[in-house]
Amino acid sequence: MYLKIEMRAQRASDTFSHGVLPALFVVALAASFLMSSCGWPTSDYLYPPSYFSTSGSNLVRLVHETENIDDSVVAALFKGYDIYYRIFDTYDDAYISYNYLSNNLTSSNIATVASSKGYYVLVKYDKTSTPDTTVPLIPVSDNTYSSFDLHLNADSRWTIIPDDTTALYYILRDKSDSSTEDFYRSSKYESSDHDYAGDGISSGSSVYIVFFAVSYGISSSLSELYSNPIVIGPVQYTPGGGS
Repeated sequence: MYLKIEMRAQRASDTFSHGVLPALFVVALAASFLMSSCGWPTSDYLYPPSYFSTSGSNLVRLVHETENIDDSVVAALFKGYDIYYRIFDTYDDAYISYNYLSNNLTSSNIATVASSKGYYVLVKYDKTSTPDTTVPLIPVSDNTYSSFDLHLNADSRWTIIPDDTTALYYILRDKSDSSTEDFYRSSKYESSDHDYAGDGISSGSSVYIVFFAVSYGISSSLSELYSNPIVIGPVQYTPGGGS
C-alpha cells in the first residue's frame, strides 16, 4: 500500500514537472510577447505629442497629449515638451537631414543624435525679454492648454502662444555656446553658427528648417526621459529683418 501511494505521488510530481511547468512557461512567454508586440510599456515611458506639424503660413503647432497627465504613472515623470531645430541654406540639405532623423531618431537616442547632427532646443525668453532657463521648453503640469503655436514671424521675434491666447514665451536661436539671436535677422546667419548649416544669407533669401518635438520628463532613476519624436520639415522661412 505504501509503495502504491509513493508511486502515485511520484507520477503526480512527474506530471506537474513535465506538463504544468512547461505550460506555465509558454503562457509567460506568450504574455511577454503580447506586451511587447502590442506596444505595452515595460519601463518608464512618455506619450509623444498628439500632433506636431506646420499649420498655416509661418506657423508650427504642437498639440498636447492629455494621456501624459491623465495616466498617473506617466504624469509622475512627464514635465512638458521640447522642440529641436536646425537651419539649412538649401532644401536638399534640409531634406537629407530630415530623412535621416525620420529613419534613425528614437526615444532612446534623442540626446546623442541631436548633438551629433547639430540640433538644438529653441531658446525661450519671458515676456520681459529675460532668458528663461527652465527645462523643458514648454513646461506642462495639467491639461489647461490643448495646443501651443510656434509663430515663425518674418519681421519680429518668434513667439509660442497657447490656445490662440497671448504669447507665453519669446523664441530665439541657440546661435553659439555663448550667444542667442533672433531668427528674423537675416544678417545674423553666419557660417560659424552651430545651429546653421550654410554660409550666410542675403536679405530676402530663404532658409529651410527641420524641427522635431518630444515629450520630456525625468525617469524613475532620475535620468532624462524622452518620448518618441515627431519630425517635420523642411519648413521654408524668409527672415524679414536685415540687422
